[in-house]
Amino acid sequence: MISRIIYKDKPKAPTFRALVLSFFKDNSDCEVATISISKGKPKRSDAQNRLYWMWVGILAKEIGYSKDEMHLILADKFLDKFEFTTKDGDTISQIPSTRDLNVMQFVDYIFEIEMFSAEWDIKLPRTEDYGLAVYDEHRRGRVG
Repeated sequence: MISRIIYKDKPKAPTFRALVLSFFKDNSDCEVATISISKGKPKRSDAQNRLYWMWVGILAKEIGYSKDEMHLILADKFLDKFEFTTKDGDTISQIPSTRDLNVMQFVDYIFEIEMFSAEWDIKLPRTEDYGLAVYDEHRRGRVG
């Protein structure tokens, strides 16, 4: 699936033209396609999700945690926590869900994880999903 961000107050024709041309270039055997538009900015892409969980698994194995534990460690280390004080004076601190990150926030998160892995001298693979997760999605997030 190809996606682009469009804005109400910016020209749309070049974005739609590029979207259609890109789709049919990548899917030359396809004669018909469907375009759908949804509200808001996109959440992380499928490529970002695949890359992230592959990397979490590698880090977990190398460092000695379960995948779920490693996921929580990374989120705690690199995502801004939601904090507030209750009426009783208690402080509540919550790690946000990675599902709530938009594409660009997830790109930043992936870069943080990559730097973290280097500190542990763990080389994370840069599969095809890396290119889609970081570079293609990064450009798409800036299309107007």
